[in-house]
Amino acid sequence: MAQAYGDAQSINFVNPASYSRLQLVTFDVGVHGGARRLTSRDAASSAGYGTLSYLQLGMPLGPKWGLNLGIRPLTKVAYNIGVPEDRTFFDTLKVASVNQFEGSGGIYQAYVGSGIGFGGFSVGVNVGYIFGNVTNSTKVLFPSNVDDPQSSIVPSRDMKRTSYGSFFYTLGLQQNIKLGKDLNLQFGVSGNLEQKLSAKRERLQETLLYDASSQEYDTRDTVKYTSGDRGDIIYPQSIGGGIMLSKTDKFSFGIDYTTSKWSNFRNYGAIDSTQDSWRMAFGGQFVPNAQSFSGYWNKVTYRLGGYFGKDNVKLAGMDMNTLGFSIGAGFPVRRIMPAMNQFTMINAAFEVGSRGNVDQLRETSYRLTIGFTLSDRWFLKAKYD
Repeated sequence: MAQAYGDAQSINFVNPASYSRLQLVTFDVGVHGGARRLTSRDAASSAGYGTLSYLQLGMPLGPKWGLNLGIRPLTKVAYNIGVPEDRTFFDTLKVASVNQFEGSGGIYQAYVGSGIGFGGFSVGVNVGYIFGNVTNSTKVLFPSNVDDPQSSIVPSRDMKRTSYGSFFYTLGLQQNIKLGKDLNLQFGVSGNLEQKLSAKRERLQETLLYDASSQEYDTRDTVKYTSGDRGDIIYPQSIGGGIMLSKTDKFSFGIDYTTSKWSNFRNYGAIDSTQDSWRMAFGGQFVPNAQSFSGYWNKVTYRLGGYFGKDNVKLAGMDMNTLGFSIGAGFPVRRIMPAMNQFTMINAAFEVGSRGNVDQLRETSYRLTIGFTLSDRWFLKAKYD
């Protein structure tokens, strides 16, 4: 529920219009880790992961005017999949082979954003730079021939490394309607039009030689190498909207809907296995008594949410449906001294999600996220009696 959310010491980079509500200088950092399990009708595999979620610094520039600087990973690529296949050579010779698909790397966003409010309405924008690289390779291996270096059937590898570097933007709007003294109804929308990102690619095609001592494949001969191949990545249009009902220092409940035109995605002009995606998310948070002077757990923020939708990846002509839920809490850290203006919150969340179906391929993920929000009042003018 990020589209309509915003408060005095939380940074919501999804909708930059929320920056207008910042009243404290806030440093926000998050990390996450977990495990993924892939399951098909006849095989299963698991892997763990961990990475930075976000790193950002927000600050108020004036009444209803805020600024945010940040960096976050946009995508992370890490896979190693082997698919057996029988190949035919010289019309009659059948040889068992393995197609080894490997990928690594990631893409990041570095951005600066600002939001400004006019009454209950606010508008904001994030602008920044997308950078990073992704390496994809396909190996064709022949396990039965590893002990015959003179064989005329040799393994090979086709590797592509794409480097990304381009500017991007996201626009956001929010509207707050007061229903009572502390009760508010908030609307939000954010998104971007289709954008053309610049990329540069190098490609290596080579034959391989199996090294029995290391049990690895080394380069036998380079067949072809090209570099500096420039092209464009068509990044699709995306738009999201949400509504939230909140009571100050008590509760907030909301729902978001996001859709992206991934059918228009192009990679160097090539069409990928992508389709238009959508996602519905819902949830809320509750604080028993934020002003309590006793009972720490009365001031903890308790959170619960879920989502469902359709993924942007289409596998073997079939949709990849998504479903998940999360549970979490925000733990306030007491000020070191009553006179200090420093506030700290430790946020923790556990999420379970799945996409796909067991008839083709299902991914089940378990993710733990830990975030630290440190807020302070800067630029205060000292007063003396």
